[in-house]
Amino acid sequence: MTELDNVDRLILSELQTDARASFAAVAKKASVSEGTVHLRVRKLLNDGVINGFYTLLDAEKIGLGLKAIICLKADPSRYEEALSRLSAIKEIVEIYDVTGEYYAVLKVKTRDRQSLAGVIDAIGATPGITSTTTMVVLRSVKERFDVDIPPRA
Repeated sequence: MTELDNVDRLILSELQTDARASFAAVAKKASVSEGTVHLRVRKLLNDGVINGFYTLLDAEKIGLGLKAIICLKADPSRYEEALSRLSAIKEIVEIYDVTGEYYAVLKVKTRDRQSLAGVIDAIGATPGITSTTTMVVLRSVKERFDVDIPPRA
């Protein structure tokens, strides 16, 4: 784990709020030089603390208004192969390997029910998948993309 100091934490917090913030603006808030921010961000990228910079889209406004959660069970001997194949399905936007009754939980975004049916069929046809349970999301009550940065230990 990378040890983060208060400057790193402030930089991360500012970039989570606005990834387009200039290094000069972040430097001013952190009371450090722009060069320091540049070097810190480069180190945080190299260390894998920052995984990239993205634009968050409203899926509904671009035609992907149907969200679903799919839980699946699998043949343990083919599970890794199944995960690899599922990762290639573009409508599956998140895959979580979990404990409990299911092997994995998938988050899916599609245009409509017909598109969702196609995704479910593709998942079911994946070698190693033994069963699925699908839940259509009626509304998102809470959805965050940022994380609270824990204080120094």
